[in-house]
Amino acid sequence: MAIKKLLLVLPVILPMALGSVSALAMVGEVTGDTTCTTVSLSNKKALKKTPCHFEGSVGASMVYAVQQLNFTTASNETFSTVNNASFRFGDHAEMLDLEETISINDKPAEVIKLDSRTLKRLTKIEIDNLHKKKNPDFSKVLQCFKPIKKNTAFCIPYGLIYGMS
Repeated sequence: MAIKKLLLVLPVILPMALGSVSALAMVGEVTGDTTCTTVSLSNKKALKKTPCHFEGSVGASMVYAVQQLNFTTASNETFSTVNNASFRFGDHAEMLDLEETISINDKPAEVIKLDSRTLKRLTKIEIDNLHKKKNPDFSKVLQCFKPIKKNTAFCIPYGLIYGMS
């Protein structure tokens, strides 16, 4: 008897359960054009600045975020970036237990933010202060993928990444 009741209710419960799961997670395809910059961090100099095209996927849920983008420059160089993050939130909406896996062209990397005018590395506090503004201006901020143990970085406008999140 309990199985018959379950079978009668299942067509109603299953779509609601699937709908609630999809409300917590989403993935989208992105494509567009931007400017890609290769930067030497040792002498704070832009080595190459070129128009580029990107395509990829971004996604998020309550416990993870993923961003996989492929950039092709005007000279047909390709840069593949991946940023996977898992986390949880505390009682006061603070992010806890952040774990990130970042790579560029399948090599381990870190994400750094640079001032596009001086190529000086921006601190977390400086970026947080920008985010606190009513209308933050990210036009002078580069998001860079720096391979571990290298002094060059592949950079794109931070506003592009911010707009995808």
